[in-house]
Amino acid sequence: MKDLAQQYENILKRIERFECVADKYSGVFLPVPTDNYLTSKTRVMLVGRETAGWNTDNKKNTINRFFEKNEVGETKMIVEEAISRYRKDLFGYATGPTKTTSRSKFKQFHFTLADGLSISPEAIVHSNLFAWDYDKKSPLNRPTKELEVITSVSKELLAAQIKAFSPHYIVFATGYDGITQIIKDLFNEYFGGYKTEKDLTLPKKLWAFYGGGSRCFRIAHPRALHGHQVYREQVIERIKSYMSVTDNA
Repeated sequence: MKDLAQQYENILKRIERFECVADKYSGVFLPVPTDNYLTSKTRVMLVGRETAGWNTDNKKNTINRFFEKNEVGETKMIVEEAISRYRKDLFGYATGPTKTTSRSKFKQFHFTLADGLSISPEAIVHSNLFAWDYDKKSPLNRPTKELEVITSVSKELLAAQIKAFSPHYIVFATGYDGITQIIKDLFNEYFGGYKTEKDLTLPKKLWAFYGGGSRCFRIAHPRALHGHQVYREQVIERIKSYMSVTDNA
């Protein structure tokens, strides 16, 4: 994934700096696939909304630090730090046996998705719609200028990931409010649009569509209750049906 790391660096070098006095941004989130993903017959991307304090509790990886390193030509170091952190955090395989349990509802869904599709958890690559969180929450409520920059760069990073990972299926476990238009913009700007699957779409619950060479689904965040479990199960069943057709082709 050297080419992807270089793409990350090229994208981040162009980021437009903004003033951020109360800097509660996380470090940048940059996923890479495992060898298991790259060799899997079925490749799945699971996209969350944002992290919850990505490598930020150490008070080191603020966005102002990122800007400072960027301005002195040390963007590559930021990329290497983020990739290393990703590898250690997702399953812990960089430091020991693969983890298959977690208190995180998102990671629990990651394992449920893998189990439901009868694939390894490492055959699912985890990404995020936003490459930064703010104060361990969504940046959606940040000032307009900040949000524009964060959203634009995040979309470009995610588009690079989708192109590099070539997933068969993408599950956006991101929720609906303030999110769906960003996903639509992502596919319109970088993949020539998308096509909604009418038979499997309930706008605020489940959106199924095809874009970028992948079958895609947008559902609520895995921590959501109030009947959303049904739609998570529907996504798994629909992917299984597609996989069955492919296997029998």
